[in-house]
Amino acid sequence: MQIEKHHIIISESSRPVLCPKKMDVLEVPANRQKGWYLSLMAPNTKGPAFAWLDPSRLYCNPQVRPVKAEVSRRLLVTPSHCMTKRCLFWVHIIHSACLFWAQALADCVKDLLSPFDSDTIDLVAGIDAMGFILGASVASTLGKGFLAIRKAGHLCVATQSQNYTDYTGREKTMEVRLDVLKPGVRVLLVDQWIETGGTMKAAIQLVERLGATVVGVAAVAIENTEGGKWVKENYKFSHCIPEELQSQIDQKYLNSFKSFDQ
Repeated sequence: MQIEKHHIIISESSRPVLCPKKMDVLEVPANRQKGWYLSLMAPNTKGPAFAWLDPSRLYCNPQVRPVKAEVSRRLLVTPSHCMTKRCLFWVHIIHSACLFWAQALADCVKDLLSPFDSDTIDLVAGIDAMGFILGASVASTLGKGFLAIRKAGHLCVATQSQNYTDYTGREKTMEVRLDVLKPGVRVLLVDQWIETGGTMKAAIQLVERLGATVVGVAAVAIENTEGGKWVKENYKFSHCIPEELQSQIDQKYLNSFKSFDQ
């Protein structure tokens, strides 16, 4: 019989909670409760010039179960005109891993798509750069095309651009190609994280300016900032954060970070 080691932390309700020690990034628990993979996210160790956590650590979780050949086939036949050269590179990497799908990423995508089960989605759009990984995974799961919303200056075709302020307060510009979005196309927008909401709002403006419809917005987390609330109030959305963890997200510190100090 396997016995797991635990430590005690104090939850927001002031009740002791039995919590596992730091989860190895290559570990998959036998009992995968919703959001189990969130404890894989790593805290910032480099200071205020960086984001307060690294969600992408959950993507490193191992390959544990075969993916149906149909999923792999659909990814291969995704129309290339929906992808930039760089995006095709990312999709190639993801397809190479798709023969055995990473469990944490698969569960994350499943949770993100659950609220959209009854919605018609024609295209998935991911925001440069971490939104490419999650967005392409969502697109391959749905069997839909993937559109990369890029930082300005990288696309060699005609584009529409939009200025915005990112989560660090820096002024930037994003752009999207003109030959994909059009009236009637229903788009699911995906990014890894929504902090101030400025990046996602700019992406929404780009999609709608070209006549397409934003079906909804999906991210691992949406913080309850002014911009995050604007997204939630105006668009259908999904995220992976259980209600009891949202306050930790808004305070920019997860109790699971304590295990990284051990």
